[in-house]
Amino acid sequence: MLVVSLATISGAPLPLLPLQILFLNLVTDVFPALALGVGEGSRLSMGQKPRPVTEGILARDHWIRIAVFGAVMATTVLAAMATSIYLLDFDQRQAVTVAFCTLAFAQMWHVFNMRDELGRFFDNEITRNRWLWAALIICLILVLAAVYIPGLSAVLVLSDPGASGWLLILPASFLPLAMAPLVNLVTRSRRNN
Repeated sequence: MLVVSLATISGAPLPLLPLQILFLNLVTDVFPALALGVGEGSRLSMGQKPRPVTEGILARDHWIRIAVFGAVMATTVLAAMATSIYLLDFDQRQAVTVAFCTLAFAQMWHVFNMRDELGRFFDNEITRNRWLWAALIICLILVLAAVYIPGLSAVLVLSDPGASGWLLILPASFLPLAMAPLVNLVTRSRRNN
């Protein structure tokens, strides 16, 4: 929502079309969510103090994290699209493909931000979840199919971004994952104050 809203407000071309948004919601949300649901959970949970009974399911820190990660993803997608138009001289269809793929991969990598804040980065309840790895492979195959299978790419109005497009998409999509330690540090310091 933020990506489309910011693009509309700024007068930029739409970075995502309605059918593309629906496809992303079905692919990058459903499979990882199901995989997280069957995961074992954090081993550190029982060592933490119980939450207050008056606290909602989503606490203020959760809302802050949602807002920050949403803003980072939206900014990253729009910056990738702008870069593809102004620096790589992509046509609108290729630029939309860059936005689509950047958001798709950013959402896929964002699942690794769902780990326990106190857990280790490479060894945690998320990285040990084999169902999650299977879900990410399925998502990857479906996103690549959307770009490269002729009938599906025509329906979704996507095209091959080429090597230069992928060299933009992949690093850009990792930005929300790279920002996680900073976001965790900020939310932890707010909680401690």
